[in-house]
Amino acid sequence: MKRPVSEKDLETHIEFIIDDNIDYDDSNVFPEFANWQPLYNLYTTPEGIMIHLELAGVDTRDIVIYLRTRHMIIMGNRTTPPGLTGDCCVFHNLEIPYGRFIRRIDFPIPIETRQHQHEMRDGLLTIHLKTLEEKIIPIEGE
Repeated sequence: MKRPVSEKDLETHIEFIIDDNIDYDDSNVFPEFANWQPLYNLYTTPEGIMIHLELAGVDTRDIVIYLRTRHMIIMGNRTTPPGLTGDCCVFHNLEIPYGRFIRRIDFPIPIETRQHQHEMRDGLLTIHLKTLEEKIIPIEGE
């Protein structure tokens, strides 16, 4: 049963692209110019991996995450606040980067790409990833 999309869902929608079966060289696939890289923290927990990314001022609709078993690539854009152009004022200090960003994050253990959750709160994107369970295949003795 399909549920209606709420305003809350639209605020936190992020496009995840899962492509474990495609073998590619990341540097050739994502050659876009990037102005900055978001800071992140990565934690392992008994349930999996948790990642916090600092993305203040980034609209979640502008974020795309390429998710693979051993790493992810996050891309997006932080737009300049409306009205801030060289015509409106004289800039004295510019420390906040704007424009395109891209960041590759390698995982210490493989993850299950189809089981992920995310939440954006106060400019911090939290992603929960489930780790792959080891499968032990018994070998019968002769």
